[in-house]
Amino acid sequence: MKSKGLVLSCLLFLTTAIYAEPPAERQRGTQGLVPFAVSVRNTGSRPLDCEATTAHWYSVALGTVAGGADLSTTLWKNAASGEVFILNRRRDRMPVQRFWCGEEGKSWSTRSDISMPTRRDSRPSPIALSCASGAQGVVCQPAPAPR
Repeated sequence: MKSKGLVLSCLLFLTTAIYAEPPAERQRGTQGLVPFAVSVRNTGSRPLDCEATTAHWYSVALGTVAGGADLSTTLWKNAASGEVFILNRRRDRMPVQRFWCGEEGKSWSTRSDISMPTRRDSRPSPIALSCASGAQGVVCQPAPAPR
């Protein structure tokens, strides 16, 4: 009886392995993607941390912005799908799920979410923001694009 169970388990495993999808190949580089700049000017006095959340709740620190300073980064968009990516050191495409800036040391609880251009079939425009920490947390507003 035990051997029948073992044989059935092996058959089930082999059948599952045969029909399983191959692992998704990690996409690298910028081919087919459109770059767009994101710039944040800290108009307040308290330092701000800006971060991006990628798949699986992993946060990528983009930098700390002192009062009166600017932070700039380039993100990438697949215009056909609407997906926005940040590239790691190996140029792997990491999908951006959320982008925010908040007070240094407590950026999540004081964050201001920054909307990403996820509409399909559209070219992204640069995002320029003026951010400052206030009584209710960080507030970001559109600003003229830096030159």
